[in-house]
Amino acid sequence: MNHYLRFLAAYVKSPGSVGAIAPSGSALANALCRPFEGRSVPARVLEVGAGTGVVTRCLGELMQPEDHLDICEINPTFVRVLKEQVLVSSVFERAVVEERVRLFDTPVQSIDFDTKYDFVISGLPLTAFSLDLVRDIEHAIRSTLTQGGVYSYFEYMALRKLSRAFAIGAHRKRLAVLSPHLDAFIRDYEFDKRAVLTNLPPAWVRYIRFPLESRPS
Repeated sequence: MNHYLRFLAAYVKSPGSVGAIAPSGSALANALCRPFEGRSVPARVLEVGAGTGVVTRCLGELMQPEDHLDICEINPTFVRVLKEQVLVSSVFERAVVEERVRLFDTPVQSIDFDTKYDFVISGLPLTAFSLDLVRDIEHAIRSTLTQGGVYSYFEYMALRKLSRAFAIGAHRKRLAVLSPHLDAFIRDYEFDKRAVLTNLPPAWVRYIRFPLESRPS
């Protein structure tokens, strides 16, 4: 219950950056981690928008001795939860000692990463952001993925359509330009998706792969 109360409190304080009233469920976390789970060789993973660590814990359970995990989370409450409750769990003990896990409290688009990642998993609430910010995040993720790497993220089913129908003022204008961009992004780069109906709210998990010629320099 404390886990959910922290998430709800963070949402009330900053709905534009948290984007949901409850953390991701285990089914959603498992779907987001599916590409990483299916790897056949050691991999480097970047988790963006880790929240209270539901997906992080799933990644920890899947990590093998040569895997590396970097975590990006800017909300101070969530950073504290990750440090004090998630990364101290037994599934991370060896990886932490061997310095194969790092936690960044800086926006992903502001980090000068010194590595490339085979998998990027995002819990960021893209529909709550401006078009410019979404483009900056997408650019950062595309730049840091290895060739053939997979970017996994989710969005709540029908949220954009409902928001556009009922939003007013600046919020409506923001969605009017953001939603077509997200639709085009999905159309151009999604190679698979999975419905997670048991999540609250139900969500689509989208799997993205960028062709070599589209990658930013």
